[in-house]
Amino acid sequence: MYTEYFGPINREDLKDLEFPSRKLQQGGLIAFPTETVYGLGATILNVQALKRLYQVKKRDEGHSLPVQVANMDQLKFVASDIPHEAQVLARHFLPGPLTLILKKNPNLSEVVTGGKPTIAVRLCSDPIARRLVELTGCPLAVPSANLTGKPSPTKASHVLEDFNGQIEGIVDGGEVEYGMESTLLSLEDPLRPTIIRFGVIPQKEIEDVLNRKLIVHPLALTLNGNLAFDKLCSAVRLFSSWDEMKIYLKLSSTSKRMIMSNESSPIKGDHFHLNGKNLYEGLRIADREGYAEVLVLCSPEIKKNVLLLSKLKQIART
Repeated sequence: MYTEYFGPINREDLKDLEFPSRKLQQGGLIAFPTETVYGLGATILNVQALKRLYQVKKRDEGHSLPVQVANMDQLKFVASDIPHEAQVLARHFLPGPLTLILKKNPNLSEVVTGGKPTIAVRLCSDPIARRLVELTGCPLAVPSANLTGKPSPTKASHVLEDFNGQIEGIVDGGEVEYGMESTLLSLEDPLRPTIIRFGVIPQKEIEDVLNRKLIVHPLALTLNGNLAFDKLCSAVRLFSSWDEMKIYLKLSSTSKRMIMSNESSPIKGDHFHLNGKNLYEGLRIADREGYAEVLVLCSPEIKKNVLLLSKLKQIART
């Protein structure tokens, strides 16, 4: 199969999206940017496309597929008994990096939901994503556009690494805005809103809008840890100072290492400049180029980025 390239797409005019949207309507798989990471889309109306989406990603069919809508009016096609809390959150955070878990519409295919009674729904702020859903004419199932077990893609080139020759096309919208996942919030029981995954929107901001404390599900502490990146070959280790890293290097055996930090490194070696949105890119480079270890300096600035530090701790093998 030939994987077609569409782009780069200008978000100001959104031209050239008609052809990838037709591919989606015909049952094709198309990767495209969201504000968080690149997603891999299939129409929710084509069961064969949905099954192929699981196969291409090597994703267990018991895991549901998140769905993207073009606007709040489309929500009724995938969800039912939509609570008032969802409307309140939508007014404050959507379009944006918040995924809501709601009761599924009874007519929605169980292939999308993995047999579960709920559905995870997104309304993206990236205009490319919204326009594609709009042109396709129905909501799309859109998990992240990576092989299960590899870091999420933040550039079109990352998608090409994983799926070249396996999907119909890639829409190139450049680097994504955040480079981290959306916050995943369950409203299955609207009286007990529960964080399933920490993400771009902080817990406190949601609590302030709902005027109540959120429950934190145990999955939120482990969902993106080593099990999520089980195909990552590079061991990730965290250090609080350069001196601590130097001691580790003296005591450990020699191996090919990448050093990640937001500061200039006093240690000789291959260095990757880390910021709040390029962690997954750095991990992909380390994996692709065969680094045995990634040594990360958790500087004061990195520690201030609560989401980034949380992801690092979940991924680290210490």
